[in-house]
Amino acid sequence: MLWRISLAFIFLALGACASQVPVMIRQPPPESPSLNAVQEDIAHYQGSIVRWGGTIASIQNKAETTIIEIVARELGNDGRPKETDFSPGRFWAQVEGFLEPVIYQKGRGMTVYGSVEKLVEGQIGEYPYLFPLVQVRTYHLWEPREARYYYPYPYYYPYSYYPYHFYPFWYYW
Repeated sequence: MLWRISLAFIFLALGACASQVPVMIRQPPPESPSLNAVQEDIAHYQGSIVRWGGTIASIQNKAETTIIEIVARELGNDGRPKETDFSPGRFWAQVEGFLEPVIYQKGRGMTVYGSVEKLVEGQIGEYPYLFPLVQVRTYHLWEPREARYYYPYPYYYPYSYYPYHFYPFWYYW
């Protein structure tokens, strides 16, 4: 009886460690075209499967779908958009159903997996822009990153302990 309880506990613990990020978001599809390639030759890449991500710029709820404008960013190994100042452009992600604008708000990181449908004429401010439209199959909204605080070491701090020290100097006082 005890071994059954311990076995159940082990399976519950292992299940809790499983990632909540879908596999299609974590692993890039083979031969996924870049955003720039799609913008230059939409006829060639129409229907292609892509995994793109970035920062949400805006969200528009329609009658049946939601259109999310995303500022594209390079993705990390886990599919999470990197926090960089470089962006190859913007794209629209079309998701079936309603998404709450308060949750899917401007500035949040998002990665989508879906097929390239077409180029849609739109504007960024008054600037005309051609947005690739991705029909989303699955997506992941990333939790905001935690702020990291770094504490400077004072000039009188014993430098011999610096490489092995992970707490601010006042932690030990």
